Amino acid sequence: MQVLGGAKIPYERLLGMSAWLGGRIPPAADGAPTAVLIAASEPLPTMVAFFAAIGAGARPLILPAPKGMGGIEAFLRTATEAAGRFGGRAVLALEQGMAPEGGRLSDTAAVLPLPVGADDYGVAESPEISASPDDIAYLQMTSASTGDAKLVAVTHANVLANLAAIGEAVGGGAEARVVSWLPLYHDMGLVGATLFSFLHGCPLMLMKPAEFVGRPGRWIRALSDFRATDTAAPTFGYEYAARVTPDRDLEGIDLGALRHAVVGAEPVRHDALQTFHDRFGPCGFRADSFVPSYGMAESTLGGTMATGSAPRYAAIDLAGLAVGQPVPILDEGEIGPGAQPPKRGVAVFSVGSALAGMAVSIVGDDGEPLAGDAVLGEIALRGSSVTAGYFDAEAGRPVPFSADGLPTGDLGFVHAGALFVVERKKHVIIRRGQNFLAALFEERVARILGCSAHQVIVLDTDIYDPDSVVVALVENIVRQIELDAEQRAALRALELPLDQLLLARRRIIPRTTSGKKKYHLCRQLLAARELAVKQILQV
Repeated sequence: MQVLGGAKIPYERLLGMSAWLGGRIPPAADGAPTAVLIAASEPLPTMVAFFAAIGAGARPLILPAPKGMGGIEAFLRTATEAAGRFGGRAVLALEQGMAPEGGRLSDTAAVLPLPVGADDYGVAESPEISASPDDIAYLQMTSASTGDAKLVAVTHANVLANLAAIGEAVGGGAEARVVSWLPLYHDMGLVGATLFSFLHGCPLMLMKPAEFVGRPGRWIRALSDFRATDTAAPTFGYEYAARVTPDRDLEGIDLGALRHAVVGAEPVRHDALQTFHDRFGPCGFRADSFVPSYGMAESTLGGTMATGSAPRYAAIDLAGLAVGQPVPILDEGEIGPGAQPPKRGVAVFSVGSALAGMAVSIVGDDGEPLAGDAVLGEIALRGSSVTAGYFDAEAGRPVPFSADGLPTGDLGFVHAGALFVVERKKHVIIRRGQNFLAALFEERVARILGCSAHQVIVLDTDIYDPDSVVVALVENIVRQIELDAEQRAALRALELPLDQLLLARRRIIPRTTSGKKKYHLCRQLLAARELAVKQILQV
């Protein structure tokens, strides 16, 4: 493992450091497994503590660092509340300097300080782990895109099955080289990059998310210098890198070694992928390196992957969607040199077929499977990567998911043997018996206003009122603007006409830890007038 700007750590030494730290994890008083809540701004202490907890027979849970929670006070409050959920069976493993003087945050959770430097850890012999495949390996916090965050219990069997399946899909092995800036508290960063590299024994370069956000060209440079074969990011990461990286940062860049650029964690957007391809194609990036994927924390990480060809899309008619009915497909195409967005409809991308050991089905509102090509329904997952269930911290055990399959809350369809993900069910605006997909309208609004879809959220203000106002909230608008006649006409001409345009000067759209927009919370904050909206335009 290599940390950008830091030390190169062989995996064997990392395990020795973890074993040394694991001997310092105090056991729970009642003998039950201890929950180790980990928070660090640096990747090295995070992973040392993660493996230390597993080696000690404890259950690690990685939390966002203070910057990701709005500051040290908010972080300490959240960490204390999280530890309290475990009823005295929790330890807080915090990077040195995060905890207040005294070494405790509460009466129920001791603090284990994590040094930042590799030389500050001792080394011990790795312990023999006596866990069974069905024992909980670690806890993963969900991204809470439609509700409060839950804890997912991931077993050893789950993570090994998912990593083996991902490796089979992308041809992972010791010859792979991985670069990641994704946060380790998110399943995509933990499983898809770090644990993938560890299991398959391939070199890994870890960046801090702040390094990417501050200068996304660092990610591109790291991919080139490290001769990375594999990386991953949400859609916005590819768009952001293409849009913000200056020409001067591209000197000497060679992305010819990159075989797999996994795209996940949010809807795949045509503009984002095509822009990244056009920007970095001259540097050796190939369209068939993109790997659109689908999964969730409840399935450990991956459920499906589309490998071996350029990303493929189906242009669909937004106004013609209904669960249980065929999706009107207007056109089909793919990302590539000179490719243009579809002239009609909105591009919805294939995320491939089910990984080994997994099965995907499309079900109706009654939970029964729907047959046929391109029939819209809820996506359900089943298989070896589906986790043990949501963890009941007080009881100390998971509540299993239904044996009939895991309903994902996502709408999609299977077409020509591949899964196409459309939208979260709770992000659907219903008008006159028709379903309108919020995220896809955000792309339309962004094009009209000349901004990124990442800074736009479209929602109805009351999901129970069919006549409620439909608004588009746009953030990071630094000056007062007026719509010209062409923009106003375009907004009115949408299949779902907007009633209001709300403008904010800073980033105010509530999001999950992985960057997904929290529609439910945004709706609540708008109703309570708790969002810093600076300008309201009637459309």
